[in-house]
Amino acid sequence: MIIEDLKQIDSRYRKEKPLMFEAVTSDGKASVEQLEAVERAIGVRLPPSYRAFLSEFGGGAFGFVVIFSADPDSEWYLPNKQRQAIRYLPSGLLAFSDDFAGGNYVFKVSNRQAQEAVFYWNQDGGESPTKFKDILEFVARKAYES
Repeated sequence: MIIEDLKQIDSRYRKEKPLMFEAVTSDGKASVEQLEAVERAIGVRLPPSYRAFLSEFGGGAFGFVVIFSADPDSEWYLPNKQRQAIRYLPSGLLAFSDDFAGGNYVFKVSNRQAQEAVFYWNQDGGESPTKFKDILEFVARKAYES
C-alpha cells in the first residue's frame, strides 16, 4: 500500500462516517524537522511508511487506533512512549501503537533502522507477526473498523 491509497480510504470513511472522526482529534502533520528530532531522540530511523503517515496525517488518536506521534507536545509523543515501553519490551523493538490491553504494535529494529513489517507484542505471548506489511496497511484495517 502507498500513502495515496490510505488517503483515498481515509477520505471515503470521513464521508461515510464523519461522526467517527469528530469524537477524536489527531495531532498535526509532522514536519521533516520533527521526524528528524524523533529519530535522534530514539536512535532509530523510522520506516518510510511511518514517516509518510506522520507527515500526511500526524499521530495521536486516529479513528479506532492511536499512532505514536512526532509532536513533542502530544501525550502520544513517540520518544516518550518508547522510553516507557523499553521497561518491558525486548530490545530490538520499536512501539508505534498501544492496544490498551497490555500490548503494543511494534517494528523490529536492525542496525538502527526500523523495518516496515508490523508485529504485535504483549507480555503474555511475546512477539508475533501480523498480516500487515507496513503501518499503512495496519491503519487501513484497524483505524476504521471497531
